[in-house]
Amino acid sequence: MGVILSARNLQKIYSMGEVKVPAVKDISLDIEKGYFYAIIGRSGSGKSTLLHLLSGFDKPTKGTVSIGGKNIHKMRDAQLSAMRREKMGFVFQSYNLLPEFCVEENIRMPLYLNHEKADKGYIRRLMETLGIYELRLKFPGQLSGGEQQRAAIARALAARPDIIFADEPTGNLDQQSGRDVLRLLKIMKKELGQTIVLVTHDMEIAQTADRVIEIQDGMIKGRGA
Repeated sequence: MGVILSARNLQKIYSMGEVKVPAVKDISLDIEKGYFYAIIGRSGSGKSTLLHLLSGFDKPTKGTVSIGGKNIHKMRDAQLSAMRREKMGFVFQSYNLLPEFCVEENIRMPLYLNHEKADKGYIRRLMETLGIYELRLKFPGQLSGGEQQRAAIARALAARPDIIFADEPTGNLDQQSGRDVLRLLKIMKKELGQTIVLVTHDMEIAQTADRVIEIQDGMIKGRGA
């Protein structure tokens, strides 16, 4: 279906006084449109650092990340912020919903920030597919963890991004809620042709993906489908 994100020779080294700590070591990979990728590794393996580099939240010490042929780490801050709003969606372990806004307002937030008019039919379809339409006027504090994460997924999809980055999205959920979130991500991938890059430490979760990238000591140890 075509490569939408390409990373080449990524390195990330953190300085702790005089000590240099390599978190990501010379990683190259391509993300193809329409696939569900899982990046798996133990705590401290470098998987979350890699996700932050791929999504532009952190800058590499060396190497490039290109989306649409553009090196995102050579962009000005305003350009990169605009690309993240328009091309990327994010699902975090901690949901990051705004407590003073209801569910539907949270879902529409990326559109407000992009100064885009909401497609009411599409937003309703997202909420119905994710099973939160009846909760649309409730506030985050009135929802369970699983319901909040469903709202966060809808928010990530609201602006129809090219790629969704999910950082341990089931980490704060019970087992059943976690399975529901994964099932819903796969439904959205199938119905919308969505590209998903998910970070996890759980092999059972990783095995639900189309493609698996295993990270160990900051390097790619293996790849699978």
